[in-house]
Parts: sequence; structure tokens; C-alpha cells
Amino acid sequence: MSSYHLNRLLFDLKMNNSVLERASVNLHSAMNEYDLTAEEKEALSSGDPRRLRPLGAHGMVSLYILRLNPKFRDNVYWTQK
Repeated sequence: MSSYHLNRLLFDLKMNNSVLERASVNLHSAMNEYDLTAEEKEALSSGDPRRLRPLGAHGMVSLYILRLNPKFRDNVYWTQK
């Protein structure tokens, strides 16, 4: 399976506020909008970017999972487009 959908979800967390809002409320529901494997969903649920890279997530894009963590949400880096 391609890592396209994994990277797409992570990219959308950065660039699409509606995806970020939906994922912040219910990550599992947001993940169901993408064609992800069970392993990818588990890694995304962990919130740990280090678990995403071996599954094909781009190094920079994998960091966007941190936007779901409240302590990182207000960081200026995460809010820049």
C-alpha cells in the first residue's frame, strides 16, 4: 500500500483547518476519511511522529501529528502556512 493517504492526512492537519478541527474532536472519525491501514491508524493514534516515519510518512510531514497535542497547538510554527 502506498503511503499517500498517510501523508495526505498529515498534510491536511497542517493546511486544512476543518480537518484539524475534526481530528481534534474525533481522530478516528477523521482517519476514516482516508484509506489507511490498521497499522497507520494505530501509529497516528499514538501521536508520536517517530512511529509514522517507518510507515512511509515524510519526515517533516510526520511532525504535523503534533498539532493534535494541546501543548503544541499554539506554537507559531504549527499555525504558519
